[in-house]
Amino acid sequence: MDVTILLLEDSQIDAELARSYLAAGGAGDHRVIHVADRAGYEAALDAGGIDIILADYLLPGFDGLQALAMARRRAPDVPFLFVSGVVGEEFATDALKQGATDYVMKRNLVRLPAAVERALAEARDRSERRRAEQALRASEVGLRLAVDAARLGLWDLDPATGRVACDRRCRTLFGILGDAEIDLETLVAGCHPGDRDAFRTAVLAATDPAGSGEVVEEHRTARPVGAERWVSTHGRAFFEGGRCTRVIGVVRDVTERKRTEAGLRRLNEALEERVAERTRERDQAWRLSRDLMVVKRLDTTPVALNPAWQELLGWREDELMAGRLADLVHPEDRSVAEALAAISDHGVVERFENRYRRRDGAYRWIAWTAARDDDLVYAIGRDVTEEKQATAELASAHRQLLAQIEERERIEATLRQMQRLEAVGQLTSGVAHDFNNLLTIILGNIGFIERAAVRGAPAEQIQRRLGHMRQAAERGAKLTSQLLSFSRRQRLEPKPTDLNETVESMRDLLQSTLGGSVQLRRELAPDLWPALVDPTQIELIILNLAINARDAMRVGGRLTIATANIVLDGPSRRPEEPGPGEYVVLSVADTGTGMTPDVLAKAFEPFFTTKKVGEGSGLGLAQVYGFAKQSGGGVGIDTVPDEGTTVRVYLPRAAAAAVRPADHDRGATADGSAGGRTILVVDDDADVREVTASRLRELGYRVLEAGSGGSALDILAAAPPPDLLLLDYAMPGMNGAEVAREVRQRRPGLPIMFVTGFADLGALAEIGEERIVSKPYTDAELAAKVRRALA
Repeated sequence: MDVTILLLEDSQIDAELARSYLAAGGAGDHRVIHVADRAGYEAALDAGGIDIILADYLLPGFDGLQALAMARRRAPDVPFLFVSGVVGEEFATDALKQGATDYVMKRNLVRLPAAVERALAEARDRSERRRAEQALRASEVGLRLAVDAARLGLWDLDPATGRVACDRRCRTLFGILGDAEIDLETLVAGCHPGDRDAFRTAVLAATDPAGSGEVVEEHRTARPVGAERWVSTHGRAFFEGGRCTRVIGVVRDVTERKRTEAGLRRLNEALEERVAERTRERDQAWRLSRDLMVVKRLDTTPVALNPAWQELLGWREDELMAGRLADLVHPEDRSVAEALAAISDHGVVERFENRYRRRDGAYRWIAWTAARDDDLVYAIGRDVTEEKQATAELASAHRQLLAQIEERERIEATLRQMQRLEAVGQLTSGVAHDFNNLLTIILGNIGFIERAAVRGAPAEQIQRRLGHMRQAAERGAKLTSQLLSFSRRQRLEPKPTDLNETVESMRDLLQSTLGGSVQLRRELAPDLWPALVDPTQIELIILNLAINARDAMRVGGRLTIATANIVLDGPSRRPEEPGPGEYVVLSVADTGTGMTPDVLAKAFEPFFTTKKVGEGSGLGLAQVYGFAKQSGGGVGIDTVPDEGTTVRVYLPRAAAAAVRPADHDRGATADGSAGGRTILVVDDDADVREVTASRLRELGYRVLEAGSGGSALDILAAAPPPDLLLLDYAMPGMNGAEVAREVRQRRPGLPIMFVTGFADLGALAEIGEERIVSKPYTDAELAAKVRRALA
């Protein structure tokens, strides 16, 4: 190898001589750097790369000891040899003490090559030893760091002496206090009594050359303070010459791991127990279930069947296992292939129903729930045969019930039609009876007047007969009004009305009607709401109820008329009662005979009466009921036989305040106020038209007559326009409304009035009451409305 030699020599001859001995002595490949003074020597040291230094003692400016000191400071690992001719034994000894490697006398340079080789060898040994020591120190530091990171304790056993060296963590784990020397038995004593023998045996077995040479043991330690700990001990034995010289090992606290393992063992044991229990439950359910359970292949050959198959279908298990279950399915039912397709699409199929053949040939309906797992199908089937039969019976019963309902509805419709016909017949009979009486009076008096006119009877007799005829006609008009009120076709003009004021204004009339035998009492609410009602009709209702109450009471009875506010929030219990809302209640109570339940059930029927023949028409309560319903309210009756009856009329509350009725026109006379104005009277009934035209002529008007709508339009087109058009509403061809529309297009400013006895005037709803004259009318009513229309 190449060796660089630094030669410090001031004599050129001595330097060459040293070179020659080195070359002749076989010092190997070497390079000599020759320096002769201090400056060159320092420069060579600073440059480095020197393997060995050869120096003379006597030098110019300094000596060899100073050169040695400089080398120890700057290159402490480089060998330093003195080569001098004046060095004695004393100097050589002192130089070696100060760090020189060797010395060679110049007179004995033959030793120089060997001394150089020896110095270089020793230097290499020292360098390698230093590197080994550094590596060992680094290894020990790494080991200590690893041990600390892993929380390991170290122990080192000398088998020859039994002594054990261990660190602080190892002492702590074995419960060893202090720093006293310990041996193997000290460690054994630190183990749990139950684990000491196993620990001693494991360590001693590792020292046996015939053994494994390893210590692997987990044991408990008996610590003087605190709970016992689990420790894992690992060690390795080292042998020299077939004899164990050392056992080194580590210990680690594994208490938490042991606890975790114990917990896992308990969990596993519990899980195994639960699995076993579930398995027992599953097996029990498999054996005892009444449902069919099957594991089968995709071709429906069974893999496993529960006992319910034999119980339900009668087939033995070996018979079923030998074939395909699809062969037992009814040919008309859904195929198993459809179910398998559904399972493939959705993973599971629910409520798949088909019929399976029993051993006796009968079929049972089975509802399946199935799921697929690879090439196997797991299915559970429930026998729903009884459910199917019950469903079929229920459907049959439902069809029968629908047929019965339809038959009942048909019978009820027929019954209602018969009841309507019966009611119409009763109504017709009652109206015919009353009108026959009236016509008898009118026709009888007409015959008397005709005979009296022939024989010249006094005028007062004829006047009396005419009065009878007028009374009969007025009774007929009243009967017609009652019929319209009952049918709710009567034309009403509801207005906000103070019922307290209405009752007070009727006090004298009511008292005279009741006579002196019945006491009249009024219980009027002071804060009464205004009622939305026709003022004229409510007066007739009050008078009608008062007369009925009077007729139901004996001498000394008491009639009470009361008013009140009420709010209803529940549905009506009977057809005549009102629905939810705010109402003003007018009550008429008597202390009469009351009504039995049978009478109360028929109280609102037309022409039903408990009075004697000729004392009542039976339309009183029917008129009250029709008026209340048409007004938006209702009627209620409370009655107790032999104690009395209370009739309550519910009228809707008005949003505006009550208004006082205006004074009515009292009539008109032929005083010349008509001023020669022309009125066109249109009516298809010639007699009615003649009566109306005659009365208008008596009032001083010029009258034109037309028997139809077309004739009226012709007159309007040919003659000068009249001042007023008086139309009958119900006429053949063009009715009054159609004629009015045509007239408004031709003569928009012409006033139009209607004279009609027709009940339903919905088409004339936009026309005010002042433009309508209802048949039969009085002379005063006709005159007043014509005068207002012309005004």
